[in-house]
Amino acid sequence: MAQALGYPHSSTAALLKSLVSLGYLEHSDEKKTFFPSVRISLLGNWVEAEALPIRNVQRLMKLLSEETGCTVILATRVGLHAQYLKVIQGTTSIRFHVKPSTKRLLPFSTLGRVLLSEMPAPQAKKLIAEAIAASPDHRQAAREIGDELTKIKRRGFALYADLVTPGATMLAMPLRAKRAGRSIALGIASPKDYFRENKQRFMELMKRAIAEHISSDSHESRWPDDDIAAEDSLSP
Repeated sequence: MAQALGYPHSSTAALLKSLVSLGYLEHSDEKKTFFPSVRISLLGNWVEAEALPIRNVQRLMKLLSEETGCTVILATRVGLHAQYLKVIQGTTSIRFHVKPSTKRLLPFSTLGRVLLSEMPAPQAKKLIAEAIAASPDHRQAAREIGDELTKIKRRGFALYADLVTPGATMLAMPLRAKRAGRSIALGIASPKDYFRENKQRFMELMKRAIAEHISSDSHESRWPDDDIAAEDSLSP
């Protein structure tokens, strides 16, 4: 560790001993090794509890999982990416397995576009340009993505098929928690055919579930009367 960090051996040893005494590291006298303790995993719990109505979010994700059988994903923005914070895997016979901490470039994922749509336009435009520059394989133009964000902001949701994974459809909506430092978004994903058969029910369920579980800690949600009548350009 001293070599990797460029610290003096004496200072490194003193720091490690302090972390052991505080309960953040465990030390093996036999193996002469250090290992993170369970206390390390609890360090950031208060941040999540302050930033999100976490119990409500967990109940919301569980409800959507049970009612839809879809994979349920909670995401936030990290740099140019939408990063998955929590995932409940789908239970349909054919499903798409994703892991927490997965990252997707913002303009090229359903959750990412929802997160972009919640930002001020200049900031979103800058991030779109940077993401396109970082991923030349994606050929969608910035103006086209910007038009999509306008539609998402007006409707309050994004719905795409085959955007990230061929054969998969995802529906995503923002969660507007008052104290969240950054926007967060919730999505449900399933095979395209399964989603198509249940589209109307899933959209109604997700809209109402968010309103019921998050409203106590959120800004007033905006749900246009015609938000369910999505145009074909966004429909699977």
